[in-house]
Amino acid sequence: MRVSLKQLLQNKVLNNWNLYWLISIPISIACALAMIRGDLSTGAGLLPLIEFSVYCAVPLIYLAFAASSLHGLFPSLFSRWLLRNRSIIGLCFATAMAWQLLSILWLVLVHTQFYLEEQYVLSDAIEGTVGYLLLLAMVLTSFKFGRRRLTPRQWKLLHKIGIYYIWAYIWSTYWWQVFSYPDPLPIDIIYYWAGFLAWGLRLGAWMKKNWQQPAVGRAV
Repeated sequence: MRVSLKQLLQNKVLNNWNLYWLISIPISIACALAMIRGDLSTGAGLLPLIEFSVYCAVPLIYLAFAASSLHGLFPSLFSRWLLRNRSIIGLCFATAMAWQLLSILWLVLVHTQFYLEEQYVLSDAIEGTVGYLLLLAMVLTSFKFGRRRLTPRQWKLLHKIGIYYIWAYIWSTYWWQVFSYPDPLPIDIIYYWAGFLAWGLRLGAWMKKNWQQPAVGRAV
């Protein structure tokens, strides 16, 4: 029996919490295996684990960041599905970043001297901490018990600031990798341009919205 794209995207396996488990379980297994096979006995051995968890997380934040803009510019079955599951994809991103946080805490608490001598930069520590606090706030307010503690305006402002900050922090990291090192990795280049595209979609949707408003005003 042939299944249409619409039927596929409406399948309960690809929506809501089923989608969360479908994405988060493989990511968690991959990160757990990376930790098991990695070298946790040295600070340097933890660095690839930190990078790996981020590599798993980045596509998810880009999708969540661009979801509404993609639907506004190019409405389709896929964009409608993405918009419908944007919060779930955001929670999948948070799960992947939780693995990164675990690796970072292991680095800081167990290999403190290596961290302070080789990795610690005050600005990076501050920016990363702010990002995690915003992500935690966004996760907590994605559920009813957290959302009801904010007004609709406060909730919208928190999530807008949060997703822009997290996107900018991650994308600027790849910008630095691409333009500050002579031989950036292919995945760094891909993630740089993917992040740029996600921002371009947001800009395009904003421009489209502002161009349409004067036209509506003239029609009235």
